[in-house]
Amino acid sequence: MKLGKILVVDDEKDIRLLVEEIFAEEGHQVTSAANGMQAKQQWRQTLPDVIFLDVWMPDIDGITLLKEIKQDPTLEHCQVVMMSGHGTIETAIEATKLGAYDYLEKPLSLGKLLLTAERALEHVFLNQENRQLKKHLPEQFMPIGKSKLVAQLRETIERLGEKFSMPILIEGEHGSGKHHLARALHRASQRNESALMEANALDLNHYIEQNDLSGLIKILRDSDHGSLMISQIELIHPELQRILNDLICQQQSYINSENYSLDIRLIALTKGDLDEAVARGDFREDLYERLKVMTMHTPALRQHSEDIPELVEYFVDQFVTRDGLSYRHFSVAAQNALRQHAWPGNLKELQNLIQRLLILGDGEVSDEEIRQQLTQNQIHDTSEQQIDTSLSLKEAKERFEAAYFRQLLIETGGNVSETAKRSGIDRTNLYRKLKNLDIDPKNPL
Repeated sequence: MKLGKILVVDDEKDIRLLVEEIFAEEGHQVTSAANGMQAKQQWRQTLPDVIFLDVWMPDIDGITLLKEIKQDPTLEHCQVVMMSGHGTIETAIEATKLGAYDYLEKPLSLGKLLLTAERALEHVFLNQENRQLKKHLPEQFMPIGKSKLVAQLRETIERLGEKFSMPILIEGEHGSGKHHLARALHRASQRNESALMEANALDLNHYIEQNDLSGLIKILRDSDHGSLMISQIELIHPELQRILNDLICQQQSYINSENYSLDIRLIALTKGDLDEAVARGDFREDLYERLKVMTMHTPALRQHSEDIPELVEYFVDQFVTRDGLSYRHFSVAAQNALRQHAWPGNLKELQNLIQRLLILGDGEVSDEEIRQQLTQNQIHDTSEQQIDTSLSLKEAKERFEAAYFRQLLIETGGNVSETAKRSGIDRTNLYRKLKNLDIDPKNPL
């Protein structure tokens, strides 16, 4: 039996201690909590593999906690087993729909308790092994395509990777591949043996605003001798601008009255609003001047549509190999239909479309199927733009926010962290908004 980290949450002390003792004797690392608040503290500290969670507790019910667990990206690997002494079939069904691994009735059977833990841990470790296998698959990190624009990007990446370590500013429309380009720059550089740390400006701002400098310092230290990629750089806090400016100039900076010497290559991502931010006084001019010494532009997909056949092949292989979707061949007519589209969402829009086509259909992809999908998207976009003036401003705002977050969650595959980054709000506020709007991140429709 594989050993793991188990959290037992139950307000009945005798049951809690008994279950904890049983698992400890088996060799597992076990912690326990008597209520919902304690459970939250424990799972944040220990990141358990399996949580045995009582349905009925004095402060927060188990179903509500289960929803929070399933929305927490740090517990993505965790399996939850619900327990109840007076549960109903409806409760068990609801828990299963929300993602619970299993449902146990009290009084607990010792044999079934151990068997459930064993199977849940096997499930956890199997998923971890699959993720590791995916990481070791061959990765195409250079920009894909034969167009002149993409060839120039590859040439620039290779040149910058030879010996240069100056900061780099990457500009481009949303979905055009700025993150992919930043990762390629790191992989092609002499720093590729060290870490590439990825952060959103708003997440970094949170450390300053909450005075949690230890979190910020950890990110910077983990980036030492490697690279730090910051998206939405135009929104970064003034104090962080000072820290980054000092690191670029001197490879050291004062943080919380302590001097940190760090060798970090900064890769800053923006949609192109830095000029305006400097003009408003929201962004340091000296930092901007240092960043724009080496500026790279990710072209919009409509500017190199001749690369679409190669991009289609890449995305199809990615979904088939990594996600286990069924392979579908794109006819020449289908590829031509894709090349004729304007792609306002750029590479991300193309990637999402291909994923839907692989999930929803089989056989060869035709040009008619492509046009149907694109037409449906256009109808959806148009319907979202219609304004119902019979609503109050508050109701209209809530309706727009619900549609906005549902669409973002669909595009990010339910990834709350990525949705928070793209929407420009921190994860805590996003969780609160989704709860108020009654939106399930894993099933937003």
